[in-house]
Amino acid sequence: MPTAGRLAGAIAYALYGWYIASLLIPFFPEGVAPGYLIPATITIAVVCGWKIVGARANRGYYAAIGHGLTGAFALSFWVIFLVSFQRMIRKSLRRLYDGPMEGVVDIFAQMLEFGQELLDVNLIVSVAVGGVIGAWVAEYYAKRYP
Repeated sequence: MPTAGRLAGAIAYALYGWYIASLLIPFFPEGVAPGYLIPATITIAVVCGWKIVGARANRGYYAAIGHGLTGAFALSFWVIFLVSFQRMIRKSLRRLYDGPMEGVVDIFAQMLEFGQELLDVNLIVSVAVGGVIGAWVAEYYAKRYP
């Protein structure tokens, strides 16, 4: 059921996803990110803002901190998974795997590798603070327009 909290969460997280995608660009080789990164990150952020943050809005501002961190973690997980999946597909097209299970297992190895590359204080703080701010925006509109 569409509510003002869900809509506000989706819009706030769309802006947040765009910002996070722009922060991720320098972490790719030669600063050239894949072409799908910004649209995919925004799409994932909208879904997280709608389903995770917006669905839990109108429970208070302290609870919104937890909802925002949950949404930020979910966004981070799915973006890292998407990039790792794309890397696995690229490697599989070069026939670097002996079988399909090796490729599936390598997705998670790629996730660990890419996640370690993203261990940057500025990025982690931006993800956490942006997630909480997006949740507070959703909370504000959920309380004002129930």
